[in-house]
Amino acid sequence: MNLKYALRYAAAGMRVHPLWEVDPATQRCSCPKGTECGEKQRGKHPRLYGWQEKATTDADQVREWWTRSPEAGIGIATGEGSRVWVLDVDGPDAMAWYDAHVEKHGLVSTLGVRTSRGAHLYWRWVDGVTVRNAQGLPGAPKVDVRGEGGYVCAPPTMHRSGQRYAWVMDQGFQREIAEPPAWLLEIVRERPKPPMPRIVIPGRRYTPQEARAAYRAAADTDPAVRERIGLARGGTLRDGSGRPYIDDLLCPRCVTREVWFYLDGGPAVCHHRNSCAWAGPITSI
Repeated sequence: MNLKYALRYAAAGMRVHPLWEVDPATQRCSCPKGTECGEKQRGKHPRLYGWQEKATTDADQVREWWTRSPEAGIGIATGEGSRVWVLDVDGPDAMAWYDAHVEKHGLVSTLGVRTSRGAHLYWRWVDGVTVRNAQGLPGAPKVDVRGEGGYVCAPPTMHRSGQRYAWVMDQGFQREIAEPPAWLLEIVRERPKPPMPRIVIPGRRYTPQEARAAYRAAADTDPAVRERIGLARGGTLRDGSGRPYIDDLLCPRCVTREVWFYLDGGPAVCHHRNSCAWAGPITSI
């Protein structure tokens, strides 16, 4: 069944990739970690290392993946390559936030998926506007965004709860992906990056050792430099109660996107529930 759906998504131009499946009876993940796999990761994380580049619309490749692993979950890579981004409305508070905006601005029906606690709302990619991943939006901590460099679990992938992701056919939804309303696009669109720190040309040449030392010092103390490093490595900028930080960086030890660091200083650390406990300077990620 999953192969049939994966082929449909690929034929529609959405890049797909296989996910480790979960046994809903035992909550055991099929990945090598098994029952030790972090709860939030079970049945959701990619089978492929480098899935961002390997996700595809090629039918032959899709058949090969799901013939080898018929029960694998289906990941849809969001972003410009699939011409789609997704708003993840997770739970009653998140839905209340969305409903309040709909009441104010009017309803725009689009393609939707029922999740274990809420819904995924699919929106058409708009040329000239970049939407990146975000965990929590202003005033809506349980509303996440999956855009450039992200992915979502697509129906009929099995959630660890035993419930399958399913397309919503209720009133207020439709079978086609709609263009996002202006109010929503304004909230999720990428803001201009901060300017690069001003470079002062020294009166003499730095030796390679001095240049490396200056770079490490800036990476340890300069928020602008730290932000640029984090974003350049595919991280997500977030605000933790007024203390901004970079999240979703790839851990060099356990190869999961669970590394984060504060902009105002400190090391980068791996922080998922079954963390491998890696920590190090941000120049090492």
